[in-house]
Amino acid sequence: MYFEDFQVGQKWETKGRTITEADIVIFTGITGALNPLFLDEEYGKKTRFKGRIVPGLLTASIAVGLTYQLPTEPFGEGFVALARLEMDAKRPVKIGDTLRAIVEVIDKKEREKDGRVYLTIKTLNQLGEEVMTLKMEIVCNKRT
Repeated sequence: MYFEDFQVGQKWETKGRTITEADIVIFTGITGALNPLFLDEEYGKKTRFKGRIVPGLLTASIAVGLTYQLPTEPFGEGFVALARLEMDAKRPVKIGDTLRAIVEVIDKKEREKDGRVYLTIKTLNQLGEEVMTLKMEIVCNKRT
């Protein structure tokens, strides 16, 4: 989408995606985030979470990926770059949880050749509980 296509207050809801064992193994292998809280069930049982949890950065990555898949293609033509991403983890995500996201345009600022668009991505589990909120700033070209 181009800068002009975004409207403050505009909202979309993504499809759902279930987190799998393979997601965690691949993510921790690629990133080197070999924390036993992500990989060792017996270790996880001894923690406040009572089992393994999904890495927060994996949860954030999946939420952003779901946003990329929206039919409106906010990251398609016109998109230049992700300039800033803030995450606020609210509750743990576990293998088997299904995540979906509600994406909202909260602000936009025009610049000479492009603009900044500010999005909030509220990430929910299958129970409708908010597990993470992301604040994202993207750069988009103008049409003209």
